Amino acid sequence: MKVIGVIGGIGAGKSTVIEKIREYTATYVISADCIGHGILKKGQPAYVPVIETFGEGILDSKGEIVRKALGEIVFKDAKQLEKLNALTHPLICEEVERQINWCKKQAAYDFIVVEGALLLEVGLGKLMDIIIAVYADEETRIKRVMLREGFTKEQVLSRFKAQKKWEEFQEAADFVIDNGISLEKTCEQIKKIVVQF
Repeated sequence: MKVIGVIGGIGAGKSTVIEKIREYTATYVISADCIGHGILKKGQPAYVPVIETFGEGILDSKGEIVRKALGEIVFKDAKQLEKLNALTHPLICEEVERQINWCKKQAAYDFIVVEGALLLEVGLGKLMDIIIAVYADEETRIKRVMLREGFTKEQVLSRFKAQKKWEEFQEAADFVIDNGISLEKTCEQIKKIVVQF
């Protein structure tokens, strides 16, 4: 059972690639991004430390952390982003590793796919057998994120700045998928990769 890391900038189409891998193989998917969102919820391990660090101004009327409000703080100031990462990255790594170990014991899958823009930054690259970098040109990514998240172009670009440059993703990858051409071309590229394993 191979562990595949799917990396790429926000809006590159990592989720689309993973969805297609699932269509072609028995795949268990772990989303580092979803884990990161989950640990910010009330009662979860990062909730109190994040509020203590960034203040109650990031809470909604029910006391939940508003990720958009937190993002406004951390994506405008690299030091604030470092603080958030120091609180959340160890927890994300721990949970991803726990899920990988659980899945390997099940022996029901061809692949375990771990998705996340920050896989390399949080130190999860060492757990991957294969790394696939997903590429889309900047304009395509901007449009996708604005549509999906309701962000302004400025908000999208601030998130781009907080992530690795494409060349760094490409350098870390065993395979590259260009997800900016067409879905058909993306599917062709995915099939060529998965049949090798």
